[in-house]
Amino acid sequence: MNRKVCILATFHDYQHRLLRKSYISSVVSLIQIHSVDFIAEEAAGVSETYFSKNLAEIKRTLGRDLHWGNVDLNGDERKGIPDVNPDGLGTLVDLDLQVIREWVWVTRTANRMKDSALLICGCVHSLSVAEKFRLVGFEVEVNVHIDAADVKRVRASIEDFVLNQ
Repeated sequence: MNRKVCILATFHDYQHRLLRKSYISSVVSLIQIHSVDFIAEEAAGVSETYFSKNLAEIKRTLGRDLHWGNVDLNGDERKGIPDVNPDGLGTLVDLDLQVIREWVWVTRTANRMKDSALLICGCVHSLSVAEKFRLVGFEVEVNVHIDAADVKRVRASIEDFVLNQ
């Protein structure tokens, strides 16, 4: 049987603070459905996320052995990789950097999980990192968590932008 990875793509704000309870419900459901033993997170530049801070409580609630890890590059590692937009200003994204980061996530997740992992990452990574996991033999499922309230907020922002052009 192949090892499994469930990818949950979301807005990074969900990872750092409890914006909506629906996010927690989604993550807990995916942990149960996929018998997850390792939660991997893209958590660049932060020392902890909602799940890392609350892991003991989540383990107790679910009654299972569960581990968490930030699988992203740390600051020192990131310094060694060229980035065409190191300050992250504007719209330019360095595709080469993102490809390297995602392969690091795949490697670190594979090394820390037993049978099934949940990778929580930003929406833009969901399909490309899923394909990387598939290329090395994992069963992969992709989920996206965007609450209806967020959709309304995004639509309002777009409408405001268009009207003010």
